[in-house]
Amino acid sequence: MRPPLPGLLGRAFPGRPDPPRPAAEGLHRLVSALPALTAGTGFVPTGAGAVCYRLVEGGAFGAFAGTRRELDRLLGGGPDTEVTESPYGHAWTRLRRPPEDFARLVADLYLVRSTLEQAGFGAYLLYAAVGFRRRDRQCLSLVHLPSRGTFYPFAPRPGGRRERRRNNAVEAAAREAVAGELPVETDTGRWFPLWDAPALD
Repeated sequence: MRPPLPGLLGRAFPGRPDPPRPAAEGLHRLVSALPALTAGTGFVPTGAGAVCYRLVEGGAFGAFAGTRRELDRLLGGGPDTEVTESPYGHAWTRLRRPPEDFARLVADLYLVRSTLEQAGFGAYLLYAAVGFRRRDRQCLSLVHLPSRGTFYPFAPRPGGRRERRRNNAVEAAAREAVAGELPVETDTGRWFPLWDAPALD
């Protein structure tokens, strides 16, 4: 589970936690998939991404709180790192980086995930999501399922979060664009709509 961070990411971010188990390694493949997504759909990174995890209660709460403080230290804190809690029992750590530095965003999302894993909270991880936008204001998230090592697209219609309406055509186009670069989740029943996710547009 602890092979060295591959290629450029490993050299650019020395000293960070080692990569996850093979089921979760695919998160780094977002960097190589970006050209195909942009060429095929016109979507470009917004610079925002987030990791979702279940909140910990009971005897493990103290250790979990300490891990979150360590994450804040590693990420540098500040307005570009935000933690929001949902009434449904989970939380999101949202990051914002320069849109042109997509590799850094992906590496920092991995940092969140791997830190939780190494602290023994890997089973609490739910999703990682990265935001993209198009000139027509359509937004898209590519969502990674850590437990399965797969991705799926989530595209709410412009202004449609309140009405909870998805743009199925955009999701289908995004799936086709990245199918050669990413392991796309074949069970569309697992394409969960992330309506309560923090804004990634």
